[in-house]
Amino acid sequence: MAKDIRIIQVAFNVLDPDQLQQYEHVRLRPNQSGFLKRLIQRDIDGGFTGPRQPAADLQDDFMVEGFI
Repeated sequence: MAKDIRIIQVAFNVLDPDQLQQYEHVRLRPNQSGFLKRLIQRDIDGGFTGPRQPAADLQDDFMVEGFI
């Protein structure tokens, strides 16, 4: 089966702490290409919502006072 493979490079500025963390996270994956493709597919599908906020942090979200 023939393949038509296209390559897109991703650059990380490792002097930026956020980008360094992203670079290290991807670098440790055994299949970096597959990992990034899954992230892209999740974004396309609209299924990526990011980390959830712990319920303990939601307690002070709003305050109801004087309501009977």
